[in-house]
Amino acid sequence: MSEELIHGAVTTMHNAIKPLIYPQPHWDGYRALQSDPLYQRMRDACTASSAVCGARLQASKAPARIDVMAWFCDIDSTTAQWPGPNTTTTAKLEHYYHHTWTPDHLRFVKAVTRRCEYWTESAKELLGDNPSVVPLRKPCPLCNEFWHYSGVENTRQFALRVSEAGAQCYACKAKWVSNQEISVLIKMLG
Repeated sequence: MSEELIHGAVTTMHNAIKPLIYPQPHWDGYRALQSDPLYQRMRDACTASSAVCGARLQASKAPARIDVMAWFCDIDSTTAQWPGPNTTTTAKLEHYYHHTWTPDHLRFVKAVTRRCEYWTESAKELLGDNPSVVPLRKPCPLCNEFWHYSGVENTRQFALRVSEAGAQCYACKAKWVSNQEISVLIKMLG
């Protein structure tokens, strides 16, 4: 039983780490393309460019995006405190991706997964990759939670949200993606 738990947790951790450090496939019309890992895309988005107009700047701008720099401070300082090789963030995450985990590590694997999922979602939000999400002001029909606390600041948000990709409860992680699943959710919500 504990082997099954750690196997499931490691699979979830791999899915959380993958978009941060490995190129991700996406479709552009009829072609399959590879996008850079989120960590690299955030590195590219970090520096803000200022348009030069003659001898002076057109507008006063910060030399870098502060929101992206805060993201790097969070991910880099957190991974630096985690056990393992004392290398770069991406090298440590890659080490965790390929490491063989035992049931004794279940708690740590789940903690790494939560942080990586948070970093992935916040990076996608900062890069504008997330479709717009609309909160539903109803409790989740599966877990009955109305609120979800997220982020480092532990902000309270509606647990049940809908977007172009489907609906999701951020409290219990339940998803409704297909048209049939969404129609079931609508019936469950009344």
